[in-house]
Amino acid sequence: MPRIASAERPSPRIAVLDWGWAESLLAIDVAPQSVAEAPLYGDRVVVPALPKDTIDLGLRSWPNMELLMSLQPDLILSQANYGVSQARLQDIAPTMALPLYTAEQQPLRRSHEALVAIGERIGRSPAAETFLDRSYARLAAIKTEMTAYDGRKLLIVKFTDDRVIDIYGAGSLFDDVLAKVGIANAWNEPTNNWGFATAGLDAIARYPEARLLIIEPGPPDAFLRSALWRSLPAVQRGDVATIPPTWVFGAFPSAMRFAEVLRKALGFA
Repeated sequence: MPRIASAERPSPRIAVLDWGWAESLLAIDVAPQSVAEAPLYGDRVVVPALPKDTIDLGLRSWPNMELLMSLQPDLILSQANYGVSQARLQDIAPTMALPLYTAEQQPLRRSHEALVAIGERIGRSPAAETFLDRSYARLAAIKTEMTAYDGRKLLIVKFTDDRVIDIYGAGSLFDDVLAKVGIANAWNEPTNNWGFATAGLDAIARYPEARLLIIEPGPPDAFLRSALWRSLPAVQRGDVATIPPTWVFGAFPSAMRFAEVLRKALGFA
């Protein structure tokens, strides 16, 4: 994975309402002044880490507008068509409302385009190009490693409770990464603009040949001992792998984190 250097407080002052753009800034060695839901970022996105003095702006969907205004940011980064409108944010500071998860279902491509656009806007184009070049080279190297993979399709799930799961398919960042490293996604049913479908555990049973990949946290221990869980074909074969928390709605750095934790989960570390 491309090395993420520690970032010093930059100028201009940048307020970020989407974690994908926060991690993108950090990937090019720029620390945001403020980030929405900054305390949760470390639990969900994990790396690259925010500086400890990052100001918390409140909810990503509806930040503290008075605080945002008082910080007098030089630039606001938001995700297009999510949360506060660009028109309202423009009243506070120049705003880049960049698309990421859309009906076109190409988040990795959108992540690339956004990183280039952000780099151009803040004078960090060389850093953005370097990060992307190293990332694509790393994905190519992982794909070469994966030629030794057994070819089993993956079913990527995240538990919302002990009986309901989100399954990541077309339009998800993780599906784009699987395509880059040469592994097939088992889920071939409809997904929303964010690239997932919500279903019961019976959905797993519809894909008996797939390897199950669970994004932590998984189901409670008591459920793992239940007859329902033990009846699933992947569980019976011992064909279940887990990966640590990885941001499912992230941008390019989250894609790279997923590629690395996937590699490790499949035994290529």
